Amino acid sequence: MRKLMLTVLAMMMAMGVMAQHNVMYISDFEIAPGSQIDVPLMLANSDPTRGVQFNMTLPDGLTLINRQMTPYAEVEYEMKDFGALKKAGYWLIGMYPVGGVCFPPGDTAIMILTFASAADFTGGEIILWRQRGSTIDNKTIFYDNDTTTVTIPQASILERQDDALPLDERFYNLNGQPVESPDTMPVAIQVTTWPDGRRTSRKVAVMP
Repeated sequence: MRKLMLTVLAMMMAMGVMAQHNVMYISDFEIAPGSQIDVPLMLANSDPTRGVQFNMTLPDGLTLINRQMTPYAEVEYEMKDFGALKKAGYWLIGMYPVGGVCFPPGDTAIMILTFASAADFTGGEIILWRQRGSTIDNKTIFYDNDTTTVTIPQASILERQDDALPLDERFYNLNGQPVESPDTMPVAIQVTTWPDGRRTSRKVAVMP
C-alpha cells in the first residue's frame, strides 16, 4: 500500500508543475533494509523532446530490479523502451518513439523504477547523469544531472543500533576463572556475546 501511495502521490503532485529547465529526476525516498519499493522517474522539460536517455549510478546495497513505462509514455506518446543496459558501475536507460512524436513541456512520470535494498543497506545517493533529450529532427538536448537522497526509516536505524549492543560481557583471569571485574588484576580476558550468537574475546589491561 505504501508503494502505491508513494507512486500516485508523486504523479499527482507533478501534473500541475511546469518545468523551468530540462531534467529527469527521482524524488528523495525512504526504503527499509531488505525490502523493495516503486518510485516514479519524472521528466521535467521546457523543450519538447522526441526521446530521452540517462545514466544512473546507484549506492552500494541498492539494486534496480524492474522498470515499467507509465501509460503517459507508452500509450499516450507511444514511446518504446530501448532497455536498461548494465554498464561498469551504472545503468543506461532510455526510450524513443517509432513515429514523429514528442513529449510536450511538463513535469510528468514517464517510468516506474523498482528498487530493492540489501539487508545491511544504510542509505546513499542515486545519481542521474549524462541526461539527454532529442528534438523532432534528432538534435541533442542536453539535460541537467540530478541527485536523489535515499534514506532508511528511523526505526531501522534504532534496530540496527540495538543489534550492535552486546548481550553479555564476562571477564576471566588468564587461568580461565571468572572474575567480577578486570580492575582486580593487571590483565583479564573479556568475552562478549552478540545478538547474532557470535562470541568474541580480547585481553583487557588495567593501566596503573
